[in-house]
Amino acid sequence: MTNVPQRPENGWPSEYVNAPLQLPRLQNRAPFSKAAIAGFIVGIVGLIVFAMAGPLATALSGIGFRNARDKGLRGRGLAIAGMILGVVDFAFYIVARFLLHS
Repeated sequence: MTNVPQRPENGWPSEYVNAPLQLPRLQNRAPFSKAAIAGFIVGIVGLIVFAMAGPLATALSGIGFRNARDKGLRGRGLAIAGMILGVVDFAFYIVARFLLHS
């Protein structure tokens, strides 16, 4: 014999049938820092295109990080990733410039 509850013979109580669906409330979230998003995108594009976009990505991401910290905006992780991508992009550019032009 299983322990599965059986359906009542007279049907389910009407309080369960007519009960409104209770959904959790969505919290109002802070918007993203546009500078953090722009810095992250410029960092990715700089790595793909292999252009000297690293300093721009790092600067935009730094501004985005400061906005996220001071104004309570989201995007702090994107800003950190954009800074890392910008530094890596700039380092690749410098290494390639000296290796290819020497």
